Amino acid sequence: MVTQNSESKGLVSKLRLSRKGAPIVAAYLVVSLLVWQYLTKFFSLSKEIIDEMAVSVVVNDLQLNESYYSLSNSLRVIGPIFLLLFTLACNEYRTFLSNPRNLRGYSKTLIIVLGFLLLFGLSNTFEFRAKSQVWMIMGGLLIAGVIILFDAVNGMLDSLIGTLRNPKNMKKIWFEAPIESSLTLLAISFYLIVLLIPVLLPAFSIYFTSIFENVVTFLSFLLLAVFIYSAWDISLERHNPSIQDQKFSSTVFLLAIPFFLFLILRVMFLIKTNEDWKLSYEFMDDVGGFPVTNWPWQIDASNDSRWTFFRAGVINSARVTLLSIVLCTILGIFIGVSRLSNNRLAAGLATAYVEFFRNIPLAILLFFVSIQIREWAPDFGAEVFLFDMFYLSKQGHWIPQPATANLVIAISILIGTRILTGHLDRDGVDDSDEGIIRRMAIWALASIVSLAVFLSGDFSIPELVQPDMESTASWYIVEGTGFKITSPFIYIVTALTLFTASIVAEIVRGSIQSLPRGQVEAAISLGLNPFQRLRLVILPQALRSMVPLLNSQYMNIWKNSSLAIIVGFSDIFLVILIMMNNVGKLVPLFMLLLITYQAGSLLISVVMNAYNARVTRVRI
Repeated sequence: MVTQNSESKGLVSKLRLSRKGAPIVAAYLVVSLLVWQYLTKFFSLSKEIIDEMAVSVVVNDLQLNESYYSLSNSLRVIGPIFLLLFTLACNEYRTFLSNPRNLRGYSKTLIIVLGFLLLFGLSNTFEFRAKSQVWMIMGGLLIAGVIILFDAVNGMLDSLIGTLRNPKNMKKIWFEAPIESSLTLLAISFYLIVLLIPVLLPAFSIYFTSIFENVVTFLSFLLLAVFIYSAWDISLERHNPSIQDQKFSSTVFLLAIPFFLFLILRVMFLIKTNEDWKLSYEFMDDVGGFPVTNWPWQIDASNDSRWTFFRAGVINSARVTLLSIVLCTILGIFIGVSRLSNNRLAAGLATAYVEFFRNIPLAILLFFVSIQIREWAPDFGAEVFLFDMFYLSKQGHWIPQPATANLVIAISILIGTRILTGHLDRDGVDDSDEGIIRRMAIWALASIVSLAVFLSGDFSIPELVQPDMESTASWYIVEGTGFKITSPFIYIVTALTLFTASIVAEIVRGSIQSLPRGQVEAAISLGLNPFQRLRLVILPQALRSMVPLLNSQYMNIWKNSSLAIIVGFSDIFLVILIMMNNVGKLVPLFMLLLITYQAGSLLISVVMNAYNARVTRVRI
């Protein structure tokens, strides 16, 4: 009776286990089916493109297949791109840079590079058919992915060396070797055999016909099997966390190979067959032929090249970004600190500001700001003249333009002062009375000298002309006098400042609230007033958490400046768009626009990361 009960309990436990495992099995099946569909789809598309590009149709020394790529040329394009991706995926470049003699430290990268050089040499030595090229490219990438995933190059080399030293123990050596080493060597050997036998021994190519005809299915099955094995291995959690992370990232990268391959091949095909995709910028040497506002110097639309207009757009976008960054930072800090104020009115107004501007789409805010400023600006005949130096009207706003040389010298003096004070404080900031007085004296002297140099230069004062009211109905500024600030420039800067300041305010508030309460209490016990507590204690410590978040917001300002097209400001996006309409070179201009925004974002990131490293640096 006891036996029957125990047997029934064991059966029940098994049934319960199977019920728990059923959803997991079902999930594996669904994922496997989706992965299979993904692999076969992109491998099929890649095979079709390779087959079309590999066919050479020459008649009278004329290539009739406009999409034709020789195998060596295909590898010149595909190889370096994937070598870069594989090198980053291996994450061994730091070992190479620090200790090049440690071959084991970057063995995966080394064998992948050597494999690519081998394939490139074979492509220049033998003539591979289209089917063999498909196997060479797609299978080679799969092998490289397996090498990264299994991370068995060192173990495989050890097994090979042990076999050469003692051939009698070959079976024992490979039996005791990890399964990843055996699978890696087996995959490489099978790949080379299928690739070279049809070329070296054409009589035996019949044995590989089925593989070439069903290469998509075959490679998809192999990649799916590797994926399932890797997922099972990761699920066991038998490795340390670093290896687990490496295997997971390698698996994801391996699955991404079919998509990246198709993307690269598609671009190669379009560059060959579609005139719009040819990355040639000869047309940029032609005359631009359209007006650009707010350029430091006058552009001749009838003579200047499109490169000049491109530089004008870049400078205009940079000008909007830098000014918006400065203004939104100042306003955001003020609003963020006000939200933490004990004064209910100040805190309430700051909260209302944040909730209002943060929840409005930037495009709508830009429309609202432009309408309001346009209504505020003085109409014709009611222009505002301030000190006979500043002129405000709906036609534009003019300010005195300083001499460029004096401005550069003044800024250089301030930068030199900052470098000097940083050098003096390299061993730590001197907080003694003498040190504070010394820094204040240096900065006071530098500021006075810089201001004197700035004011000593000639200023171009705007000259207002009032023509005959009967013949014309406008005021105007003499060309070449003063510096014009267009209304669209004010619109976009104001909108970006108001919108981003609301987010900066929340960053400031959250960073301050994350500080321990004891820091504020310690500052109060020292007798510091609220402004001193904020400047000397709270904000310096809050910068550690503020700077990374501000980095993202500053990059968003650079990218959001493209909305200036709404108000007609001549930023880089508007300039490129006009060129697209005039020339029709969509892809080259789009790539130029993409590179410009990417370079700007990277520059902001580099500057902010350098500042963040300085902020978080601990001096002992």
